[in-house]
Amino acid sequence: MSRTRQPPPGRRYDPRDPRSRPRGGAEPGRPPVTEDDRPAAAGRGLTGRSTSRPSAGPGAGPERLHLALIPLRLFLGATFLYAGLDKLLDRAFLHASGPGSIGQQLEGFTHVSPVAPLVGIFALPFPVLTGLLIALLEIAIGIGALTGLLHRLSAAGGFALSILFWLTASWATKPYYYGPDLPYAFGWLTLALAGHGGLYTIESWLDRWAGVPAGFPSGQGAAETSSERRVFLQAAAIGAVAVAIGGVTGVIGRVLRPGDDGGPAVAAANLSPGVGSGTLPETVGSAPGAVSPTGTPTAPTAPAASETVAPTTGSSGGPVIATLDQVKPRHALAFQDPTTGDPAILVRLASDHVVAYDALCTHEGCTVGYDSASGLLLCPCHGAVFDPAHAGEVLGGPTNQPLTSLPLRIDAATGRISLQG
Repeated sequence: MSRTRQPPPGRRYDPRDPRSRPRGGAEPGRPPVTEDDRPAAAGRGLTGRSTSRPSAGPGAGPERLHLALIPLRLFLGATFLYAGLDKLLDRAFLHASGPGSIGQQLEGFTHVSPVAPLVGIFALPFPVLTGLLIALLEIAIGIGALTGLLHRLSAAGGFALSILFWLTASWATKPYYYGPDLPYAFGWLTLALAGHGGLYTIESWLDRWAGVPAGFPSGQGAAETSSERRVFLQAAAIGAVAVAIGGVTGVIGRVLRPGDDGGPAVAAANLSPGVGSGTLPETVGSAPGAVSPTGTPTAPTAPAASETVAPTTGSSGGPVIATLDQVKPRHALAFQDPTTGDPAILVRLASDHVVAYDALCTHEGCTVGYDSASGLLLCPCHGAVFDPAHAGEVLGGPTNQPLTSLPLRIDAATGRISLQG
């Protein structure tokens, strides 16, 4: 225990002379002031220093951190709010089937997602309800982030929803950093950990409306009661506003976008095979089991540059892509369309059909590749999924346009596969 130095003998303590004070700043008759006591003692004039300390000013300490996070908070909140509204305004989205529908997207997720069994059990049987729930959750999360109501819970919900999108919609995007959902997830996680710091929220307005005084009432039980009441009121406010906005937006979407909504009739039309398919039994003149290619097998995923075939001109006048013995069932070959110069892909389906498509994704033009495990064409950039067995229709991803089908001709005598002009 430190000893308090007393004034030298013969020297009296003068309260007007700081040099006469003993070490620790204690006056005679008062206990010495330790370092832990200095902040509290400063207000009582016990340290010998001025009692008025300059304020750190706005933007200092934790407040500076929360100010720096406001742009992220505004961006994520506005984006999720817009995403929910956009789903409700899109008349094709809330349908069990059809191009651009939630049902079509969920069906695509069952082919490529690591949580495909969960999608098949909990979401695929109820596609419209799933789409509506996602839209309302996005609206509620956006409202929570923008207003500060249940801010940490809203940010945690945004994180969970973004992780779910990453495991479904963005999972086929390779490499992973092309996908948008992981950055969203970690942005939400940052907001959940940091909070809003009381800046630019309407929480204080809600407190005054609910009659909650500044600070919790005295007593732990009263504080817990007030906290539970606060959470309930904020959750009720967010839920009511989200449902109201969702209902109004849905009505507006049907007024502004009348007509065909991408229902089952449209889906059925897109499921019919297009002119890009050639049926081997009809063109070769034998049963499906008699077709047994023995050529070099190709890779089961996206064809590499070494697998690309250069079309040559055949006797029929059309460019020859390959021969039947070069492509096994559930395999593909890449080639260049001589008409457009675009990359193209030839796929031999499990049903012994041969189809060809322009390999440019209809979203942003990335080159798709064939996945033999699922029998689908996958875009490596943004996760679009196309079904080569059904005219290149979209099964999932950020596009509604199927791949462009290329017409084929198969020579029954030589097995040559050529493009029709």
